[in-house]
Amino acid sequence: MIGHFLLPMLVRDGHEVFALSRGDPPALEGVCWIKGDLCDPESINLYENVDVWINLTLISLLPDALAILLKRVHVNRVIAFSSTSRFTKVHSNTEFERNIVSSLIDGESKLSEVCEYHNVLWTVFRPTLIYCLGRDKSLTLVADKIRRFRFFPLLGRGRGLRQPVHAEDLAIACVQALYSHKVNNKAYNLSGGEVLSYRLMVERLFDSQHIRPRFIRVPTILFSLLIKVMRVLPKYRYLTVDMADRMQLDMVFSHADASDDFDYAPRTFHP
Repeated sequence: MIGHFLLPMLVRDGHEVFALSRGDPPALEGVCWIKGDLCDPESINLYENVDVWINLTLISLLPDALAILLKRVHVNRVIAFSSTSRFTKVHSNTEFERNIVSSLIDGESKLSEVCEYHNVLWTVFRPTLIYCLGRDKSLTLVADKIRRFRFFPLLGRGRGLRQPVHAEDLAIACVQALYSHKVNNKAYNLSGGEVLSYRLMVERLFDSQHIRPRFIRVPTILFSLLIKVMRVLPKYRYLTVDMADRMQLDMVFSHADASDDFDYAPRTFHP
């Protein structure tokens, strides 16, 4: 999602852009594509020094690959994406989510170690709920269900607070960070420009499709059962009961440090 917006921005700013992809990349003027996989760093044909490496994939994949690549190229700076999930899912009852938390924490720690060992500057971004309707795997799913069923099942009152952040704002943050010396060797929480309840967030999704908001309050036990049934289908395997429980939890993070250091100014939530 972020790369969709970021690559054209970098080209417009006059940067020489190399993009790494495992699959067949789309044609994009001004971008030189390199085919390779961070899980197999030797497959990456990169032999030119890099001013800034921006990592948009799992942060856990980067440190080991970077350590190998740094044997043949020099990298001045790294900007990598983690997630505020490292805080919000730390007490999850689901092993899958706890593993995600561990991979985020370990990825951040190892990245800083590798960078400091090789004298590479680093910056870590931790976004909140990323959205770009039609591209994300969270709010797009909610919007699809609203369009199909014309209602949304709500656990409790849906009062948990959220700060959805648009993928384009994260791309803009990358570009802004390129021109700031204050971001070196720091991690930033990148939240959206508005704090709103889970229910209001879903209401905005109704409004975006010109459908009158309609919620059906569902008991916790029934909601949990519904998720377990949906998980039978491969496309919904990522759903967990904890996701439902988090409707009631506040997941709010200040982005004041990012605003101070590189003028980060995300939009309010209007999908």
